[in-house]
Amino acid sequence: MAESKKQALDPKGLSLSQKFVELRKACPEIIRKKHSDGVKYKFAKIFDVYELLAPAMNEFGVDWDIVKEEATRHYDNGDAKFYDSYTQHTRNGDRLVWVYEADLTLRWINVDNPEETREVTLHALGTNDGGPDKAKGSAWTYCLKYYLFEKFNIDQGEDDPDNFDHSTDEAQPNGHTGARGGSGGQTYRQTQQNASQGAQKGEKPLSNAQLTRMYRKGEDAGVTKEGVDAYILKHFNLQEPAKMTRQQYDEVCSKLDVQKAATAQKGAQPNE
Repeated sequence: MAESKKQALDPKGLSLSQKFVELRKACPEIIRKKHSDGVKYKFAKIFDVYELLAPAMNEFGVDWDIVKEEATRHYDNGDAKFYDSYTQHTRNGDRLVWVYEADLTLRWINVDNPEETREVTLHALGTNDGGPDKAKGSAWTYCLKYYLFEKFNIDQGEDDPDNFDHSTDEAQPNGHTGARGGSGGQTYRQTQQNASQGAQKGEKPLSNAQLTRMYRKGEDAGVTKEGVDAYILKHFNLQEPAKMTRQQYDEVCSKLDVQKAATAQKGAQPNE
């Protein structure tokens, strides 16, 4: 019996949700690359994601744009506050670190039916000692990269190197988004073992910007600073949150993101 040929899809007849499914099929994984001699590990840049995703978006008629940049913090007079700074003490001396933080609204568009759109709000946070413009670049890059990873279930292969590599003395972009995943199915024993291994490797304490980001996520999820600290003490037996490993830190942030989303669903229809 002759094998029936699979009928080709007509992108023009697909809804935006159906096109998202096709984009997921077209983007199964990212091949990590070593981009610099100064960074030991392989990782994916935002351009690696675009290289994989853009042809599929063109084929199925999907476009997106950032349509709003909204400050999440404000000065006492009410003006928007996108930037802040702090002094970081390192073994090579003090350095001024800039922090950028904002909510970005991304709009997906069905090119074959421009009236069909989908919006999602992403939280962007980034630090850099090269100036406020570079802090913004770090925040947008990390925010979009990890959102697209999660949105289209793109396999990143091995663990995110940001979770364990702290060997370089150079300033690294450190922006993150709620779209970024946490530790997944880690058990308590595995987490404690990783914490012990991290201490043996001499991991650096979490920065003030990272802790600020975590507590900000707590506020957004309706959890007080004391509540976040209590969770860390209960699950990781740590009284100083700065001593968490990056893996533990990402787990806390991920759980707060989930709680924020669950709370939002009670009061409004969720956006994809």
